[in-house]
Amino acid sequence: MNQLQHPVYNRTLDLLNPLRHPVCLAEIERSAISAWQGHVPFAMWLISVLRPKVMVELGAHNGLSYCAMCQAKKALNYAGRFHAIDTWQGDTQAGFYSEGVLENLRQHHDPRYADFSRLMQSTFDDALPQFADGSVDLLHIDGLHTYEAVRHDWETWRPKLSDRAIVLFHDTAVRKTGFGVWNLWAEITTDRPHFEFMHSAGLGVLGIGQGFPPELECLFRLTAAEADQVRLQFESLARAFEMRDECQRLRNIDAVLNGVYQSLSWKITAPLRQAKFWLKKCLGPDRSAADRRLDAA
Repeated sequence: MNQLQHPVYNRTLDLLNPLRHPVCLAEIERSAISAWQGHVPFAMWLISVLRPKVMVELGAHNGLSYCAMCQAKKALNYAGRFHAIDTWQGDTQAGFYSEGVLENLRQHHDPRYADFSRLMQSTFDDALPQFADGSVDLLHIDGLHTYEAVRHDWETWRPKLSDRAIVLFHDTAVRKTGFGVWNLWAEITTDRPHFEFMHSAGLGVLGIGQGFPPELECLFRLTAAEADQVRLQFESLARAFEMRDECQRLRNIDAVLNGVYQSLSWKITAPLRQAKFWLKKCLGPDRSAADRRLDAA
């Protein structure tokens, strides 16, 4: 009689399982459209594992990645300082945007995280003197993605990294014109511990120094098959969050439409819409100028 085949226990994969960290399953409080959405569960897992005392994000934009990490830090309730640095003016790749982006972020951020986090409206270079050498445990580089710009950010902020630092690089999988993160990533990972997610434009995880938590030591030593399983776990979890957000957006749209359909103006204009329908039907396939004016009405 055939016996059921049980999967072989893999201690490494069990150690890296995001389900071991409940903060990864929390509903994301910050909702924003971003290519970073696919990496939010890993970012929250990383905060849980690394517990950075100082975290710096270069290029926060609408704050999705930054607020997710702040949310995890607050839930874990440990001592630490987080910093998001951005001009909040945009660039040639992300596009230029109004002051409303920062204002919207402040409205979400300040009531929740102001006691341990600050939004620094500054260039990356101008903010450098505010951080001591060897002080930053987690650095997220997500500014302008040209090779020259990302290399400059890496080289100027590298002295600020602690001896157990992790550096995140977004867009490592993007190879279209003007994007050079992948090129720098290939150069700096030849002799350093690292891991790369390929979904959602790619996310590089680079280890600096030593003394990493056991989970990160395992992450940096995965076999190819194990790495694929870890990528699938985090990507699947992110997709579940994305589907939940999409369902909420659809519910919001449905609520707006229901409000329109129940409004007095919609009810009053119902006879006009009915008359337009029948008039178009009578006109038939011959699209006259009058018919086109009906469509514009």
